[in-house]
Amino acid sequence: MNEAQRHRSLLDHLNSHTFITTNDYMKMLDISLSTARRDITKLAEEGKLKKIRNGAEVINHDIPLVITHVPSSFIPEEKDIECYAAKQRIAKVAADMCEEHDSIIVSGSNTTFLMGEHLLHRDVQVVTNFMPLAYQLISQDHQSIIILGGQYLPERQITISPDEEAADDHKSRFVFFTGTGVTAAGIHTSDLLVYMAEKKLLEYGDRIVALIDSSKVGKYGGKLLACTSKLDTLITDEGADQSTLESLRQQGVNVVVV
Repeated sequence: MNEAQRHRSLLDHLNSHTFITTNDYMKMLDISLSTARRDITKLAEEGKLKKIRNGAEVINHDIPLVITHVPSSFIPEEKDIECYAAKQRIAKVAADMCEEHDSIIVSGSNTTFLMGEHLLHRDVQVVTNFMPLAYQLISQDHQSIIILGGQYLPERQITISPDEEAADDHKSRFVFFTGTGVTAAGIHTSDLLVYMAEKKLLEYGDRIVALIDSSKVGKYGGKLLACTSKLDTLITDEGADQSTLESLRQQGVNVVVV
């Protein structure tokens, strides 16, 4: 791959994931550290990206980056959710995994939010840091909800606690979560605040279940949130990169395509 092709690949990644670490860029294109640094530096000098410590992030000339995470309303609507039909199917399959009397941890995303309607009025305890999901369940008189405490981040609609033991008392059968990329290495996220909030949650479930639509399968998405050895199940939809799915299966991950 020549320099122009590498630059295009890097800029395409930033357009969809907002940032990338130098190490992830090296892995994505199988290039050396010096080449990765040179590419980032050159594109930064050309004003095509912003060079940050140990990586690069997108330059948005139209709107501040911080509001790109904000939905148009507190409760996600269909128009806010990309790949809505696929995510709805994924959410239903995830909810159907739960049995009566289960306790589950559900992290914050549009896909995990869609699980709510399938969990309503069932005897399933939902532990979450995602306020729209909590509100949906409370407003529909769901009987067993635990909201994890901490500082509320309105742009992400989650709570995050500096206390490393904030969820230590919660032991659940499943943790349902999502990410911005899936590779043979595991589930990645491009949002550092989400990474901080959810990394600890993944330790409190017997089975870790990722809900990822096909557009993210086979793509690097920043920091590695959950390595493949920790992942029990990946639920995705048709159209997902088959080589990535096969690699995950070979490593023992239960891959469900809906």
